[in-house]
Amino acid sequence: MRNDYGILRFDSPKEATMDYSKVEHLIGVDSPRHPPHDVVSDTDVDHWCQYMQDTNPIYTDEEYAKTTEHKGLLAPSAMVHVFCLGSLRPCLEQFVEGKFQYPTDPNNQVNVIIEEEGYTGVMATAQTQQHFKSIKVGDEVFWTLQMAKFSTYDHLSRQGVGRKYTMLYQFYNQHDELLCKQSFDVLVYRPPMVTRRLYAG
Repeated sequence: MRNDYGILRFDSPKEATMDYSKVEHLIGVDSPRHPPHDVVSDTDVDHWCQYMQDTNPIYTDEEYAKTTEHKGLLAPSAMVHVFCLGSLRPCLEQFVEGKFQYPTDPNNQVNVIIEEEGYTGVMATAQTQQHFKSIKVGDEVFWTLQMAKFSTYDHLSRQGVGRKYTMLYQFYNQHDELLCKQSFDVLVYRPPMVTRRLYAG
């Protein structure tokens, strides 16, 4: 059934796949609400606007911003996730050493399981944001995260055999007001040299 390169045809016997029941109890469960690493600052906003070439004065001109209904500077709504990113050390510990800052979060528990099952490749596929309230300079942005969806079966793709899932972030300010809901779609897959299940003609 294999060709000279050890690659299986699509009509080869099906390989063992992940048991969905291992993650089912973790799907749709919110993490605890996590604190920000810093307040929303005018410096961060200014850097973002420079990089994105966003010239809206409501973000960078304090005197102008005071004349608006907001009575002060805002942060671009698309920045909301920036204020919840961890500092460099926890990020390095997660991606280099496999140590999660919040190991009991449902999404992190799912990530451990899918890696143990051999789905070590990761590809981001889509992101959406739904905004409810403006972010003001001086705000603190708290957040929760859940694994909202997880495919119950394997997908055969050019990347390898994989599973699709959707993470749902919810962002709040210090007044417990919902700022934004953000979905993030991901494909995790077993790299082709592991699955040996490529397009073989």
